[in-house]
Amino acid sequence: MTGHWEPRIAPGLGPFRHHNQRPMRRHLTEPLVAAPRIAVETEPGHRGGQERMIAVLASAGVWADVKSVTGHSRCRLAADQSQLLRFAGDAHAVVVEALDLAPILGVLRDIKEQHPFLSIILVTEQDTPDVGALSSLAVEAVLFRHQITAHLPAALRYSGRSAFRLRVLGEEFGRNEAIPAPLRRLLTCVLTAAPPPRTVQQLARLLKSHPSTIRRHWRRGVSSNGIQRVKDLLDWIVLLNALSVKQPGLSWRVAARRIGAHESTLRRLALRLTGDTLGALASVGATRLLERFAETLAESFCAHLH
Repeated sequence: MTGHWEPRIAPGLGPFRHHNQRPMRRHLTEPLVAAPRIAVETEPGHRGGQERMIAVLASAGVWADVKSVTGHSRCRLAADQSQLLRFAGDAHAVVVEALDLAPILGVLRDIKEQHPFLSIILVTEQDTPDVGALSSLAVEAVLFRHQITAHLPAALRYSGRSAFRLRVLGEEFGRNEAIPAPLRRLLTCVLTAAPPPRTVQQLARLLKSHPSTIRRHWRRGVSSNGIQRVKDLLDWIVLLNALSVKQPGLSWRVAARRIGAHESTLRRLALRLTGDTLGALASVGATRLLERFAETLAESFCAHLH
């Protein structure tokens, strides 16, 4: 998709419910009716005219292999874990080589905490003794040293999409002058902040505002069919974060723990925001849920966009 994207409403889509209304049961497995190809469908090939960056912490041999696969201009080699953490803020993926996992688990957890949608690709050896330690960490792909050339392109192709698409969504809403300026700043902050705020109080601190002011701007700016509360907007990000972490074979309990939440909380959010169970959301994946979120967000500002 090229050109400037204006948020649009998919014809035939019913509004999402208010937080105290009965959920509207349009299951995610049903086709979107005449849904437009919106920003979340964009392939994350580049952003702002620049290619996505891959942060790498690896030996010279692995660094050479990564560069040969991805192109030197797309990679930044970190000298140490602290620099890797700094690079992660501008990256769409992190590639880390580790023969001994224990020393790098801490920084990988820090990366996930600060950048929950960022994909981590681990390069190790087949005989690494403590691969089981990865069960406590969301790693999108584990490649053995000899697999880099063959499998790294596919791992990168499917990594980082949620983070990229949320940033694109935040930037597009932020540039849309039809939306009041306070709401544009709010949306940009919620959709691009790392880590994303989880409470209205945290959001207010980021915006150097007051929670009551933020709530007032939101109530005055959104339509009756959209996301009615700032808290609901923040909870959408939590739910998207959880679904980006959830992988086949990984329980929701573990996925919730990895993002600092409880499984029961995620179940409540799923039902309140979408009317669906966690199992239904997992069956369709993060990309489809992100599409639904984008449509709901556009619905929230239909009075400004038409």
